[in-house]
Amino acid sequence: MKLRAPRRFASAVTRIKNALGDDKCAEIVGRSSSLIRKWSDPDHPSRPNLKQALVLDVAYMEAGHGVPPILSMYQQRLARAVTIESKKPAVDVALAALSVQAAVGDISESILSIKAGSADGVTFSSNERNQILGLLEKLMTQVSMIEETLDDNPTDLG
Repeated sequence: MKLRAPRRFASAVTRIKNALGDDKCAEIVGRSSSLIRKWSDPDHPSRPNLKQALVLDVAYMEAGHGVPPILSMYQQRLARAVTIESKKPAVDVALAALSVQAAVGDISESILSIKAGSADGVTFSSNERNQILGLLEKLMTQVSMIEETLDDNPTDLG
C-alpha cells in the first residue's frame, strides 16, 4: 500500500473512496472506477476537476462522514500558502521529535500519578483534567512544529 501524504489530493480522494467505495465515487462523477483509483494514487498525475471534487465532497458529507476531505485539504493548503510570507525559521526536526517524546512522557507520567491513588481510574477532577489538557496542548504544539517544517519543504504539490 502506498503512503499518502496529508493535505494532498490523493489522500483526500482516498478518504472519500474508502468511505463510499470506488463504484459509488465513479457513479457520482460519471467516470470510471479506474479513474477514481488514479486520483487516489499519489504517483499518478490525474486529479479531479473542481466540479468532480465538489460532488465527491458533497456525497461524503451527505453519507454522514463529516468534514469534506478535498475542501478541508484545499483550505489548509491555501492557508499555508498565504502565511508562507511570514515564514518562521526552520525547526530542527530531530529535536522537535525528541520534544514530542518528552511531551508524551509528561502526559503518561501525569495520568499515572493522578490515577495511582484513584479507586475507579476513570474520573478526573477539574484540576487534573486541566493539567492533562495543558500537556496535550504542549504535545500538539510540538507535533505542529514538525508538520510545519515538513510542509515548508514539499517535494510535490499533488
